[in-house]
Amino acid sequence: MLWGKAKKIEELVLKHLRQVDIALESFYQAVIAYVVEHDIDRAKKLALDTHKAEGTADDVRREVEAKLLGGALLAPSRRDILEVIESVDRLANSGEAVLDALLLERIQFPDRIVSYVNKIVEETIEIIQWVDQAVHALFRHPTEALQYTEKIERGEGKVDQLEREAMKAIFTMDIDLARKLQLRDFIGRLVEISDRAEDLSDRIDIMVAERRF
Repeated sequence: MLWGKAKKIEELVLKHLRQVDIALESFYQAVIAYVVEHDIDRAKKLALDTHKAEGTADDVRREVEAKLLGGALLAPSRRDILEVIESVDRLANSGEAVLDALLLERIQFPDRIVSYVNKIVEETIEIIQWVDQAVHALFRHPTEALQYTEKIERGEGKVDQLEREAMKAIFTMDIDLARKLQLRDFIGRLVEISDRAEDLSDRIDIMVAERRF
């Protein structure tokens, strides 16, 4: 085990991860409900579910932080745990930010952009699955985490490509500039989730490398 026998810390970190998963699953369904199905009421309900799950994740994160600050692990391991849990937490925060923009601004999506949004959120949810695998592996078989971080990196590259294509499509459309900028900003927020996942994968790569020597 990467951090010795601190079983309770491991359990809490994975409990936090599960809550973030729940938040992001609700996020995914909310985006599809709004953008693809045009079901605003369902999107609002799912956004509320996202906020609730993220709030529960925050409670677990604070519990982990309290135990770490109480000296549950040695200083280097405390730093690693804190960085992992904070990076995972940012995934849910980014999902919340997307839904806040979507529902507050009541964004209207041209059909051409709906396809890109759909593809981006599908790729993003797949990336989150690799995040789960990487974090689980980190506790038990650290070197195995690298196969999942590689998949996260590849997935993030696909999202980047979709973002570029979506931006090109947006700015070649015959719509007013304000709407183009609104769509651009939304896509930018949407891809932040995969960006944060890539940041986490980079940190995991470093943590594994440090423990090889």
